Amino acid sequence: MRQKQFVFIYGKVVQPVLKGMSAKYFSNGTWKETARVRRVVEVTEEHIKFETDRIRYCIEFRKDEAGALLAAA
Repeated sequence: MRQKQFVFIYGKVVQPVLKGMSAKYFSNGTWKETARVRRVVEVTEEHIKFETDRIRYCIEFRKDEAGALLAAA
């Protein structure tokens, strides 16, 4: 079995990150979207960790941009 790629990013995430939905994040001046989230591993005030089929993400929130963006419902 092939190991998943690990991606460590500084940025912002549109919350909530939900299993079965793609995650949207802002990093290096660009909005990006992941494949469908398969598992949310950990959510703290400093970071979020989650997995898609092929990639494990750790998105660290920048201290000067503390917290995550909240999605408008």
